Amino acid sequence: MPETSIQTPPGFNQLPKAEQVCYLQALWDQISANPDEVPVPESHLQLAEERLRRYREDPATAKPAFEVIDRLALKSTRYVMPSAALW
Repeated sequence: MPETSIQTPPGFNQLPKAEQVCYLQALWDQISANPDEVPVPESHLQLAEERLRRYREDPATAKPAFEVIDRLALKSTRYVMPSAALW
């Protein structure tokens, strides 16, 4: 994703991380209240359509959602977070 130059709201960086997450969730809740107004890149739509097509061709190859979530969670535990100085 491209980096933005939007200013951080005053006081945001002083909030505990849990409150920062709550703030971001509240922002997302406002944005997603009108899903038709949320832009979706064409590449994302194409990817979803391709995956749906492959599923319809052979539903037996689909993985249960919890299996995928577990695999992704395992992957993320191996991810090394870049230095905080980069953020």
